[in-house]
Amino acid sequence: MASYNFDDISLIPRKLSYVHSRKDIDLSIKLKNTKDLSLHLPILPAPMDTISSIAMCEAFFKNGMFGMIHRFQSVSKRLDDYRNLKDRGMDAFISVGLEEKDFVKDTYKYGARLYTLDVANGFNRSVEPMIKFIKNLEDTYIIAGNVASREGFKYLSELGVDMIRVGIGTGSMCTTSIMTGVGQGIVSALLECVEERKTLSNKSLVIADGGITNAGDVAKALAAGADLVMVGRLLAGTKEAAGNILKYNGKLYKPYRGSASFAVQKHSGKNPYYVEGDETIVEYKGSVQNIFDQLEAGLRSAFSYMAAVDCESYRKNAVISFN
Repeated sequence: MASYNFDDISLIPRKLSYVHSRKDIDLSIKLKNTKDLSLHLPILPAPMDTISSIAMCEAFFKNGMFGMIHRFQSVSKRLDDYRNLKDRGMDAFISVGLEEKDFVKDTYKYGARLYTLDVANGFNRSVEPMIKFIKNLEDTYIIAGNVASREGFKYLSELGVDMIRVGIGTGSMCTTSIMTGVGQGIVSALLECVEERKTLSNKSLVIADGGITNAGDVAKALAAGADLVMVGRLLAGTKEAAGNILKYNGKLYKPYRGSASFAVQKHSGKNPYYVEGDETIVEYKGSVQNIFDQLEAGLRSAFSYMAAVDCESYRKNAVISFN
């Protein structure tokens, strides 16, 4: 059975478009079971230690979206970062691990309601206690994953997860598929999970996580049924991304690495048994606002081609062609 990634598909306009101006297109997405929780663009930052800084959270918030506080730092630093944002009227998702119930309690008392259970394999019994713990707190909203199959998606959806990260081994810095042989193409995984969602009572939102390199990939992910995307590489190298600017051969760069092994090794000083993340440097890109503007322009154009005025009509009208 073929395994498809974004480069393996194209979008074909087959419906007459009546979109008069791309400015009239609504790219926002309303998050499930909430009255006032929405995103101006269907985009979330990956909770990576070289991406999710306070500055990145600020930039996302100013653009009508939510940032991430990554978990590859001390509990006190995460709590301080959240308080820093909250005291200035901003909010963000807080990433937590499997054994951090006390941390969740502390942040919840301070007003946190948005959580990301950040583990490599969400299709594992060990995630249940933390998911149930968070869901039992009033008004919480949780992201969990990652999964790459209908079985994994069903498992997390039936636990009440609000948004599920779909994609294993597809990120540019993820070497899971190379090191373990696990994973399938991101488009194939999305199509499978979206199809499974139709049979479930809890309609968890689908996050396409991995392989997004440009606005066209975002458009393809949404066409495959994703409600929103999670990006890492696109944000790497920006002024707001965590990490110092490096100069090499006359050019400026910033570090970028996968969330799993290298980040764990960096912050714990331990050598991981299984290396599922890579590390590199990427050329400095300037302000992340440039990336937001490019993504918005590309999506507005894609929606126009697909005769769509919002995300719902886009997913309905978009036609995928397998190259």
